[in-house]
Amino acid sequence: MSNIEVKHLLRRKRFNENEWNFICLLFYLPLGLILYLLRSVLTILVLLLGCILPDAPFSRNIINRITCLSFGITVTVENIEKRENVDVYISNSLSLFDGLAVHQATKSISDGPKLIPLISKSLGIFEFGSPSNTETFKQNVLLLQSHEKSPLLFSPEGRVTNGKALISFESYPFSFANKVQPVCITIERPFLDISLSSLGSSTLIDTFFYMFSPSTNYKLKFLDVLEKKNLSNEEFAEIVRQNIAAGLKVEAVNYTAKDLIELEKRLLAEQKRIQSEQTLTNPANIPVVRRMARQVKEVLPHVPYEAIYSDLYRTRSVDNTITNILEGRVQFRPEMQSSQERRSQLPSTSTFSSSNSNTMSTPFPSSSSSSLNTAASSFSKSAHERTKSFHERKQQLIANARRRYIEKHNLDIPL
Repeated sequence: MSNIEVKHLLRRKRFNENEWNFICLLFYLPLGLILYLLRSVLTILVLLLGCILPDAPFSRNIINRITCLSFGITVTVENIEKRENVDVYISNSLSLFDGLAVHQATKSISDGPKLIPLISKSLGIFEFGSPSNTETFKQNVLLLQSHEKSPLLFSPEGRVTNGKALISFESYPFSFANKVQPVCITIERPFLDISLSSLGSSTLIDTFFYMFSPSTNYKLKFLDVLEKKNLSNEEFAEIVRQNIAAGLKVEAVNYTAKDLIELEKRLLAEQKRIQSEQTLTNPANIPVVRRMARQVKEVLPHVPYEAIYSDLYRTRSVDNTITNILEGRVQFRPEMQSSQERRSQLPSTSTFSSSNSNTMSTPFPSSSSSSLNTAASSFSKSAHERTKSFHERKQQLIANARRRYIEKHNLDIPL
């Protein structure tokens, strides 16, 4: 039984977390950026040539070579003598430029994004359509094949992997020919251990690192041609898969492209959640959360900021945090107001002295304590009545706190 799990087939990180690799990358950074700028100029040149040059073999050859140079791609073939003129080549899937590498050795055409016609022909990239629409896909492929008179290249895995194993093949590519030639692809990036892709990476970012890296070396290995004979598409696909796995010296596992897609979705969701939590670990550094905390503090001035932040970390809502505090779900030690704050809340000396003796003998009512005091007048013997009383007092306390907040900020909101 295979010890390889589906998670082992993904490229999780772009860089190897190694101190020596980090030092090399740091020293290489200026050169890498210069290479990227120079290769960007070459990419622009490719686009211009694709628009102005005539469609001829010489033009295609120039564009192909400049494109490979701009992406830093080199292609070597281990056993070119084994290559045969077949209608279909089958390869494993390691990167978004696999088709370009195989096209250099076979002049085959593969599925890809729609480009300028001359560039598409130079790179062997054509848009076949979605394989899920079988009839339309087949018609597009046969039409292109008849026009271009070129062999086809398919990567039946349906998803790029890191090459540690070979996942299940789709069967549709094996309906186009009775003979296919398997091709084993391996890729190396010398000097720097920069992954071809990473979890959640976009095509644009992957392309940047092609242009940033010193070079990306594709090695192609042609295997013996296989005949379909009386086998079904599924049976033939499995035989070809086992041959490619043996050529690459890796396992052929039973995972599919759908398994990889589902895993990527789960890992990206988990990654996003962890990043969000890490960002909010110190929410006092976030302006939005600081503003929310101030709003809670204005309604409940006796609650310390630490308790407010800890609950906002979970709820991310002013209303929910206020409710949690009022219902006692947030544990805290009440914060005493400073003498300066108390003085600012008391009336001025002149106003106080002008009042009569009866007023002086009466304790000055605290708006805070009066509005937040919702204690029950008696303790009911009925559990139902006590619950009803609790909810009524809770609503009253929230309403009082809301009124104080509106009055303090002179908001034009109905009480």
